[in-house]
Amino acid sequence: MNVLFIDRDGTIIDEPPDGKVDSLEKFKLKPFVLNSLKTLQDHGYILVMVTNQPTLGTESFSYASFEVPHNKLMKLFKKEGIQFREVFICPHTLEDNCSCRKPKTGLVDEFLKNNTIDKDRSYVVGDRITDVELAENIGCKSIHVSSKKISNATYMAEDWKEITKYILKGS
Repeated sequence: MNVLFIDRDGTIIDEPPDGKVDSLEKFKLKPFVLNSLKTLQDHGYILVMVTNQPTLGTESFSYASFEVPHNKLMKLFKKEGIQFREVFICPHTLEDNCSCRKPKTGLVDEFLKNNTIDKDRSYVVGDRITDVELAENIGCKSIHVSSKKISNATYMAEDWKEITKYILKGS
């Protein structure tokens, strides 16, 4: 099974300056993401969202304010025929020292245990070093979404067109 473990904020959705997509006003998709995800899915990739949402459930970032833009995102995916097999969300801060906050693998351990993935053809796609480190911890490749090179990322891309081209070339 070829899997794309995909970060949400900064990768699928533009991340606002305060780091919280907590309203529809802050909800903006990255360019080409819908077409790219559909294309990759149509080429047999299983989509899995893996996102750190620090302070989710607190007074400053309620579940209700998170759910409005998140539900809009999931409805857009459904409308476009894009299906995420799983959506994993870590609500903890770094100080909580949980086992599920990326780059730790706690969010995906059960998924990895219950599914045989082709690690040579599976990727973690994200905009932070923690996404690259998650890929290393899982044992698959990483795609860093940025214009700044991270030395240990398998590949660096500035947009979803580039990501799609790279992944399909390697399939």
